[in-house]
Amino acid sequence: MRKAAGIFLLSIGLAAGARAELAPVDLVYQLAPTTALSAGVLEGGTRFSRMLALGDFGLGALSPVDGEIIVLGGKAYQADLEGRIRAVSDQEQTPFLTVKRFTRDQRFTLSQVRGMAHLARALDARLPSANGVYAVRLDGRFQALKLRSVPRQKPPYRPIDQVVAEQNVYELADVTGTLVGFRLPDYLAAVSGAGYHFHFIDQERRRGGHLLDLRGEDLTVSVDRGAGVALLLPEDEAFADADLRLDSQSTARFQRAVRGEAGQ
Repeated sequence: MRKAAGIFLLSIGLAAGARAELAPVDLVYQLAPTTALSAGVLEGGTRFSRMLALGDFGLGALSPVDGEIIVLGGKAYQADLEGRIRAVSDQEQTPFLTVKRFTRDQRFTLSQVRGMAHLARALDARLPSANGVYAVRLDGRFQALKLRSVPRQKPPYRPIDQVVAEQNVYELADVTGTLVGFRLPDYLAAVSGAGYHFHFIDQERRRGGHLLDLRGEDLTVSVDRGAGVALLLPEDEAFADADLRLDSQSTARFQRAVRGEAGQ
């Protein structure tokens, strides 16, 4: 097996007034660039135990893209095609995962949220800078959630936005739980995606999925500002042999998938 192990540090905050020393807990860790999913690299050999050693909060995919993954409290959960939750074992594998050791820097309440666009504007108004890297957690009772999950994929694998063409969309009403997500700046779009990306899990650990839309009141927001993004490269042949050269659609494919828009 050819290995392509490595770590790149991106967007490291070392300006005056930043943390005196850069600690591992300050970083967001991402397994594989989003261009890999865009290129159809949906199967990966990285164990969850390896990623959970780096972070206790996050989201991503189960190999070979089967449902949606939520990481909360140091545990990984899978939301299957119907949104049912099960615990993921340390030995199961992932092709793509973003995690951070969550340490709250900010806390505030959103009195009312009426949709994804409203949520993004409300959060942006409270974050220190549009150029920062943030882990974002929302807790409370949600009046309505529009979620999705995707079926287990089979080879030959397709780009991630084509996978979303088979997504199952479902809704939850009056449910208490947690949104787990990240906000990444536009300049990282080609590697990590840009904007907000959230997955949901309920308080009972029974239902969840990828967030498409929401309504809620008096939601508690906790924000952890990261010092940068550490990109970890998978150590498997699928990634090593993939053509990950950027084209005009590479970034757009992942962004469409996050929004729940199917590609051609």
